[in-house]
Amino acid sequence: MAGTERTPQVRGAARREEIMQAALDAFLDRGYLGTSVDEIAAAARASKRTVYSHFGDKEALFREVIRSTIAPMQEALQRELDTASRDDPRESIRSIARSLATIILAPQVVRLRRVVIAETDRFPDLAAEWYRLGPGQTVERLAAYLGDLDGLSIPDLRVAAEQLLWLVVSEPLNRLMFAPSGTTVSPAEIERTASHAFDAFWRAYGPDNDRKRRA
Repeated sequence: MAGTERTPQVRGAARREEIMQAALDAFLDRGYLGTSVDEIAAAARASKRTVYSHFGDKEALFREVIRSTIAPMQEALQRELDTASRDDPRESIRSIARSLATIILAPQVVRLRRVVIAETDRFPDLAAEWYRLGPGQTVERLAAYLGDLDGLSIPDLRVAAEQLLWLVVSEPLNRLMFAPSGTTVSPAEIERTASHAFDAFWRAYGPDNDRKRRA
């Protein structure tokens, strides 16, 4: 049926996405220098000419692929912040701590971090952009959320957001960065890490701490 046929624009967009997914898999597996356009084209079942017609060259493709990974992580965090209760700071912060651990410690995110760090000298502007729109924006959104909560005593929202983020992910993330690709953190460890992070954060900024300071 004619109505089910895809337009050239739709086919082109689909082909572009297929190439980007093939490129992402290749860059994660073999890094920038270890990946060739031939390999990407073969994995995407496309010609090199098609790859070049969409992206120009390997560098442009790498840049677009890495940039495309930022939005899904931020969207996942924003969904959690949008649905978290403002009426129960204890439970909402605990839930957000679990979500931060789940998002940031996911195997593909860890692999992305490795690739970006490995290519920082080659693409310093791209690495800076990934940090600004990734971890940097996470801190900004987390600080804004904390500022909306009642009952906390936080003199510097950004510092508090940074502290919560790193209480949650610092030890497991550092460990994963030196582990073989595909190493995972179990749900039980995520729960345990998030719980300890929340406890430390709440002792520093919760209502009980505020009363102690006033005493």
